[in-house]
Amino acid sequence: MIHYRVTVEHRCTWLSRAWLALAAFLMVLPCGSAGANELTAPRDASEIEARIDAIWKQVDRMEAAHGDNWLTRRRADDIREIAMDVIADADTRASLQGGPGIVGYEDGYYFRTSDDDFLLRFRGQLQLRWVFDHRNKMPGQPFGKQDMDKFELRRSKLHFFGHVFDPSLTYRLTLATNTRSLANSPESTVFVENAFIQKRFENGMFFRLGQYKGPFLREELVPSSFQLAVERSMVNHAFTYGWTQGLEFGWDLDPLHLRAMYNDGPRQLNVGAYQAAMGSLLARAELVLAGTYADFETLTTRGTTGFGLMIGAAFEWYRVQNDDVEWAFANVDGQRSLGFTVDVSMFGDGWTAFSYFVWANGTNSLPGFDLDSLDSWGWVGQAGLDILEDVQLFGRYELGDIGDYRGSLERPGQTGHLSTLTVGFNWWPIGIQEVKVSCDFGYSFSNIARGIGENQNPSNPMTNPGSAAWPGRGNGWLPDYGNQTGQWLIRAQLQFDF
Repeated sequence: MIHYRVTVEHRCTWLSRAWLALAAFLMVLPCGSAGANELTAPRDASEIEARIDAIWKQVDRMEAAHGDNWLTRRRADDIREIAMDVIADADTRASLQGGPGIVGYEDGYYFRTSDDDFLLRFRGQLQLRWVFDHRNKMPGQPFGKQDMDKFELRRSKLHFFGHVFDPSLTYRLTLATNTRSLANSPESTVFVENAFIQKRFENGMFFRLGQYKGPFLREELVPSSFQLAVERSMVNHAFTYGWTQGLEFGWDLDPLHLRAMYNDGPRQLNVGAYQAAMGSLLARAELVLAGTYADFETLTTRGTTGFGLMIGAAFEWYRVQNDDVEWAFANVDGQRSLGFTVDVSMFGDGWTAFSYFVWANGTNSLPGFDLDSLDSWGWVGQAGLDILEDVQLFGRYELGDIGDYRGSLERPGQTGHLSTLTVGFNWWPIGIQEVKVSCDFGYSFSNIARGIGENQNPSNPMTNPGSAAWPGRGNGWLPDYGNQTGQWLIRAQLQFDF
């Protein structure tokens, strides 16, 4: 009997030591694998062994203090409960490390619930740019010639997007910074670009409410990170709606894609309900004749194969609701505007091409104008060719004209004509879309006009003077003085998407 009692007690003591050893191992293992706080997580095997030895010494002290009969069945159960708690804690730590379907990277870093009811994606964009611009000077004119070279943080953005409650209910929020310029605020600011909620139905229909880019020019709708040249064209700058606020209905029924939007008018970024004072309608249709709709998300067409062809068309109309207020759009300071655009996008193995035409008529009914409407138009054609696996050459030509433009008061002699050629290259140095180096050279065969024409002068109220808007908004071009030509521009940019 005595021998049997000693054997049982010896086995209980051995079991207690085994449970404590298992608990110690499970306590130190998750910390090391998770790469947690260096003050608590063991750094190597020797540190783990030292901790286990310390636990064994503590067990020996407890055994000596309580005698051979220190371990009761209740104490054994308590030790087992502690060990199970440690195991559960280890499972929790492992799940927080990013198990399948919880944390990862796909079209941005993401976090989603296991049932996929909630999804948050995060992406960022940086564009670091250097520009050099040269302008000529008209004979006998004190202004005009100027060489400028500057660095700038052209774009820095944070995108948050995903879905809530159901994958068909999506959202997007974009925070961005602007560059400092004379035409903008004197200081850089952080502001909201995209802020909308969208609901999509099984039949391909959807509606979107909030702030986003109006569906008009395709060049503007393609994100800045997917442009062919370093920056969008001057034609795009003059005619784009940019970000506006409103309600949009759409229908994606391959190969046809339709969108219609009621909004606050062009370039209504973060304005209040009564600041816009405009009513506007936009409509756009796109027909994919070859390839898939997703192939046309980029103007470089990097990553696409085979042949693709898509044609598009869009319509715009707005009216300023206050008869005493003008709004600058499409090279006109007007109170009403009506316009359209047509475009074609193509790509094949190793090449891409894109072209569009845009026209708008602006109306100004303020007193003093014989001709209360003005036409303005622009055309852009561009193409790219892959000469190496990660190197693409491109060229772009743009034309434009502003009817009856006589130059601005500050820069007399300007005309509303635009004729500019840009050539350059794209290089993906590590072979992925997210890192791109771009460089281009542009030459203007005409003067580059900006500002309200001289006919705005009350002493010469002949016609609607127009309001040229070719340069600006970060494209690097500067307004010419007089009717000189030959301005040229060099732009180099490093782009990083993460």
